[in-house]
Amino acid sequence: MSHAEITKDSGKRLITVWFRRWHCWFRVLATYDCFPEFSAKVRRLVYNPLGVLLVAALVALACGLLLHPRVLALCGGLLAIIGTGICWPWLTLRGVRGSVAFDRDRAAEGDTVAATVTVSNHLPWPAWGLSLRGGYGDAAAPDRNRAIAARLTTVGARQRSVHRWQFTPRRRGEYPLCVPLLVTGFPFGVWESKRGVSVEQRLVVWPRTFPVGPVPVSDGDEMVEGNVARNKVGSAGDVLGVRPYRRGDSPRRIHWPQSARHDRLIVCELQTTALPVIQIVLDADPLVHSGRGPNGSREWAIRIAASFAKGWLEAGAQVGIVYGGVAISPASGAAQMRRILDALARLPDECPMPLVDLLASPPCRISGWGVQVVITTDRRTQIRRRDTDGRQRWVVLCATGFVDAFEDDARPASTRPTGQCWLLIEAPSRVPHLLRYGWSEARHGS
Repeated sequence: MSHAEITKDSGKRLITVWFRRWHCWFRVLATYDCFPEFSAKVRRLVYNPLGVLLVAALVALACGLLLHPRVLALCGGLLAIIGTGICWPWLTLRGVRGSVAFDRDRAAEGDTVAATVTVSNHLPWPAWGLSLRGGYGDAAAPDRNRAIAARLTTVGARQRSVHRWQFTPRRRGEYPLCVPLLVTGFPFGVWESKRGVSVEQRLVVWPRTFPVGPVPVSDGDEMVEGNVARNKVGSAGDVLGVRPYRRGDSPRRIHWPQSARHDRLIVCELQTTALPVIQIVLDADPLVHSGRGPNGSREWAIRIAASFAKGWLEAGAQVGIVYGGVAISPASGAAQMRRILDALARLPDECPMPLVDLLASPPCRISGWGVQVVITTDRRTQIRRRDTDGRQRWVVLCATGFVDAFEDDARPASTRPTGQCWLLIEAPSRVPHLLRYGWSEARHGS
């Protein structure tokens, strides 16, 4: 082999090694973002109609200066489109006023509510391309402030227009979640101008509730001071009457002579001698919950607390609730139900208070009467019976059962709860059944 051939072969090998090395570096730079914040700013600036038109105008300006002056006409046309697309929406919204309202002040998750937006145009020309954005999406969604709530029709010159649409909240909260905005990008859509609207009436969305079983009976025999036997159905007083057997009634209440006479099971109804008192302790710390949005374990824990409060208040019990530094004393009646459900609807996403500190707080100390229901997940390691007289009831949600398959939860896996649980809920599908038939009084009667 000649010297020229050896030199040529060495050059090919050097070029191949150099190409492979730079190809490897190029792949790394192409797949890994070294400056994510700067890249996000560049994407927001360029990846929109205004950015594309600005780049085109700059290229046309450079070509007009370097190649031929006629290209400057193209640059002028692009700048005219940009100016019109920015100024027209801005001028339109200077003369437009808007307000939003609901047909009622309270609803529950999944209810359909009629919403109204009123727009007044004080300009001598119509307002086109208006839409209402923000405040009506999912509270946990990252784009909740950018979701379009309603697309409005054209508002004529010096006219007032009323637009109605049906709104179905998927998650509890106080709507609108933020100040809604009137948005328009007419005529070219290169830039959207925004203006806030006034909120005439807000909507409080309560958590979804389910039917629950009877009030759990405490192992103690104390009564609320001042209560005597009442003519209401209970488990400890005199016989009020008889009725047909219902599924879940205790066999001890069956009136056998009447059952034999009527050829069907008849049970006795007893008086109540005490007013049941329930305190619900909700572990709302996001660190022990799993899942995101309305299907996470935290939202289901709130729904379980709301179901207990509503069901037992309707049964005549005194119910209170404690969570994250907020305490509502036990009371009865429709006003107490509204107070508890409003508080749960407004419960913030950040409530970092450990369960140990919550149970040690003065409102949570059991004062000799009533039942305390603690709702938490199996990620909380302090799940064990702490009471000595059987007044605590632990409702434990299995965290892994509330994580969707496509979600990535990097927190440590949950462990089986230590100690006895009153209710163990493995998945959302089990919640309605367990709340209705999950404990002894619900299965066999009081």
